[in-house]
Amino acid sequence: MKYNVIMKIPSEKEGTYNENKILDFVKGLGWNLDKVNGRHNAWWFTSKTDYVAGITRGGLVDGPRYYKLVINSREFGIECGGDYNGWSFASELRTEARRAA
Repeated sequence: MKYNVIMKIPSEKEGTYNENKILDFVKGLGWNLDKVNGRHNAWWFTSKTDYVAGITRGGLVDGPRYYKLVINSREFGIECGGDYNGWSFASELRTEARRAA
């Protein structure tokens, strides 16, 4: 799977990301998330309440589970099978995060 960073804390800065705040933010955008079995830091995107990145209300994300939100202590991003799809989706979420900041 390809990994695309949404946001990363620069190496010269201190601190870590708060997992719960990131999850609340993504859910606040309308996304439904399911924990990935066997991974302590990953969630499947399952559906959304509005149109974003070609995904419509209530529909599954591209059939079977495809996009994962991965949260590490100093960065978080999207993991998926398609390079362009992951890059594009990460870019959409990055834009939303910057608007909310």
